[in-house]
Amino acid sequence: MFGSWIFTGVMVVTVVFQVIIVEFLGTLASTVPLSWQMWLFCVLIGAVSMPIAVALKFIPVERENPKHHDGYEALPSGPDQV
Repeated sequence: MFGSWIFTGVMVVTVVFQVIIVEFLGTLASTVPLSWQMWLFCVLIGAVSMPIAVALKFIPVERENPKHHDGYEALPSGPDQV
């Protein structure tokens, strides 16, 4: 995750902008500054959600009839359909 400097840079800029928006742009963004306890709570909630998301990805989902993302079945394709 931290091997890509672009990804790391985007994450750092995102965090910096989040802090600026919450702490300094209150009237414009309709936010109020947070205490350090609330910032810690927000970071902990975000940190806990990541392992939960990884664990949920390990739950197998079986599909009887694979469908396209919009609900329609894919058109037949391949050399035998020509």
